[in-house]
Amino acid sequence: MGQLRDFEQMGPGESVQQLTTENATLKRRVQQLPQEHRALRERREGARSNLRFADKRIADLEAQLLEQDQ
Repeated sequence: MGQLRDFEQMGPGESVQQLTTENATLKRRVQQLPQEHRALRERREGARSNLRFADKRIADLEAQLLEQDQ
């Protein structure tokens, strides 16, 4: 991956069919990456929202404890 290949310098085991298959696989992967990126962003936003809720809940509970001590 990440290397350009020269058809004239292909290894003995490589064929045009193998390169075509690999190219098709890489193209599909490139199409999948934006979807995976979007899903990860959505998960991150959900986690941040949960964290904000937890922080607010903790702050509320700390305030209640302080009120009870007084």
